[in-house]
Amino acid sequence: MAGHLPGRVRTLGRHAGYVVAAPLPDRPVLVLLACAVALLGLLWVPVLGDRLTGFLSRKLPKAAPRIFLIGLGVLVIGLVVRVRILEVVGACMIGGLVLGAILDNY
Repeated sequence: MAGHLPGRVRTLGRHAGYVVAAPLPDRPVLVLLACAVALLGLLWVPVLGDRLTGFLSRKLPKAAPRIFLIGLGVLVIGLVVRVRILEVVGACMIGGLVLGAILDNY
């Protein structure tokens, strides 16, 4: 067999064009889409951070006492009734309020 290289795949005739026109496999397309979404997310973080800080600066002083009392009430009810989910929700409300106050003031 002169001229034949072993281990080499040959495409003959009109089938050679199909290799070039074949669509990309699904995984690289999904990876590209995920990278594009991550890049857009990174670009939007400063914009969303500014909007969140502005919203907290305006609304937090009025809503903070109510949120604290509601969170404390839910936490106490969860501790008395021994329902773990109520304890977690109450603690998260109070923790979110403290985190928002820290973010607003610093």
